[in-house]
Amino acid sequence: MTLGMKRFLLGGCQFRWLGLAQLATSLATAAVLAFAIAPTVASALAGDLRVHDPSTVVECDGRYYVFSTGPGIPILSSDDGFTWTRSGHVFDKVPDSVHAAVPLNDGKLVWAPDAIKLNGEYYLYYSISKWGSNVSAVGLLTNPTLNDKDPKYKWTDRGLVVNSVAGESLNAIDPGVLHGPDGRLWLTYGSYIGNVQMVELDPRTGLRIAKDSPATILSSASEASDAIFHDGYYYLFVNRGSCCKGTASTYNIRMGRSRTPTGPYLDRYGVDMAHGGGSLFAASQGNHIGPGHFGLVAMDGVEKFSCHYEGNLATGGRGELAIHPLLWGADGWPSAGEDVKDGTYQMQSKRLGDVLEFGSTSATAPDRLHLGRYASTGNQKWEFAAAGGGYYKIIESGTANALEASAPQASTAAGAVGLAPYTGADSQLWKMDELSDGSYRVEAKTSRLALAAATRSAGHDTTPAGVAPAGPVPASLKPYTGDDVQRWFLLAP
Repeated sequence: MTLGMKRFLLGGCQFRWLGLAQLATSLATAAVLAFAIAPTVASALAGDLRVHDPSTVVECDGRYYVFSTGPGIPILSSDDGFTWTRSGHVFDKVPDSVHAAVPLNDGKLVWAPDAIKLNGEYYLYYSISKWGSNVSAVGLLTNPTLNDKDPKYKWTDRGLVVNSVAGESLNAIDPGVLHGPDGRLWLTYGSYIGNVQMVELDPRTGLRIAKDSPATILSSASEASDAIFHDGYYYLFVNRGSCCKGTASTYNIRMGRSRTPTGPYLDRYGVDMAHGGGSLFAASQGNHIGPGHFGLVAMDGVEKFSCHYEGNLATGGRGELAIHPLLWGADGWPSAGEDVKDGTYQMQSKRLGDVLEFGSTSATAPDRLHLGRYASTGNQKWEFAAAGGGYYKIIESGTANALEASAPQASTAAGAVGLAPYTGADSQLWKMDELSDGSYRVEAKTSRLALAAATRSAGHDTTPAGVAPAGPVPASLKPYTGDDVQRWFLLAP
């Protein structure tokens, strides 16, 4: 839900309340305050991160966009998914087709939007309500582009999707949209006033498939729902706990899974989320308090998730946007990864099990980067430190020189990698993306090629069984394909 609200119990349902004057003051203050982040992990996001109830991150023309709670649906955007800026808002006035269902709404304030690209357009679902009331509605807007410099940029009102009325055990807010692998389209919505439920949408229009189509209860005592599909299962994420109290919030993200989109969604212990089940996915950690509003993010070929934190102890308790790695365990359950912390690590090849080291491979060979068995020597230890812009410098402990990428060869699209005194040049900056198995892609800023344990034939070591390899495996830079030779585990030496 939204910034500054207070929660109280009434008639067995939880309501949230905020005086309009307090809301106006909060929004006005937020609009003029600069947001300076002091991260507890190295590659936390940068820029203007003030956001509440963020939508799923969507990409358009190489730029990323997030929509959020606020007057007219505020927009954040980013060129790299790391540094975010304010990019205006969607509209000045809630469309009449949706506002008519919630006449007490002020006509401007929107809650918890969600976005998806569908049919060559961008579909934006949003909710409106009135504090302390469950008379609420979800509406839909579409736009052929999110680039406001494009002549085609125009938001079109598609009307009401679902709504709830007084006396109903339902609150039609916090929409989350799911486009299933079979092409069917679904909407989850709801809050503590009732349950989270799901209806099917028409994938051609984005609207409810029929006015009286069935609605299925998915989760009790929760809100901020979102569903995704992964490897044969549908996963439902919801929020539980209290929000909107800054660093006093207890928001946390719970999950369950099902073989069908309409459930039942069972947690790790087989308990139905509609009956109180829900395994913990993310909770407060360190300075970051109250994660909420899960969204699946595909960014630069890597799977991540977005959320907001109700408050950051390091920034005066303000809420902020966050994007983290999304990991998948061998048991099929997801977990929240984390950004690389400054420190010293081994870099172990997933493919070979050996570690990256620098030095000579024989009495006559020159020093170079290659892989070898770990021996706790300085030339096998790498010091990672944030270098700004979401990049890292990687220093070899033995020489104190930096890992450096050469320009790729035009004939092979591959590049060499070596060491040099650190200058801060782009060739010495590296992007670290944690992958779904907990390994990392190490990508050069200059070429966007990935560090690889170079193998001897067609991307794989074809040395016959029982025959010793011809020498240590060198390291190189190649276009990222997801192969295990390009996956590295960071281990404590």
